[in-house]
Amino acid sequence: MKAKYIPVIFWGLCILLATNNYNFQALLFAHDINFNIRLFPNLSDLFITTDIHLGSRLYVFQKTGHALSFGILFLLLAQTIGNKTKAIILCSLFAFFTEFLQLFFERTGRISDAIIDIGGVYLAYRLSIYVEEQGGITQTFWKTIQKIAGALTDEKIR
Repeated sequence: MKAKYIPVIFWGLCILLATNNYNFQALLFAHDINFNIRLFPNLSDLFITTDIHLGSRLYVFQKTGHALSFGILFLLLAQTIGNKTKAIILCSLFAFFTEFLQLFFERTGRISDAIIDIGGVYLAYRLSIYVEEQGGITQTFWKTIQKIAGALTDEKIR
């Protein structure tokens, strides 16, 4: 195995740990890692949408974490394999796989979560295109700093 794959594998394992731990809040706040196995899950649970709670800060925090974690996975994988299209496909398949796998760990695997994961992949893809168009990460960073400084300067003049 080539060493260049280590960050991708490590990040994928982090995603699996976070998504299959018995209780996300226990993992996040108490650093409690525990897995409960369910051999015969109800696969129709993938299609439940009644547990979407956009008014809950924790829910929105978790879903933002979904998008960010898969966005980071895309960036790592695209850099490693050098092909954004393949990275999008692999990350999307991994998103569906993690949701399916959660059903076997007494977690709530949902297609809606996979869609959020893929949304994070897409946002990271668009970000990577933007950064390339701007001449790379260093150029993008400095252009952004200049825009912020310009906006702050214009604000002081008013």
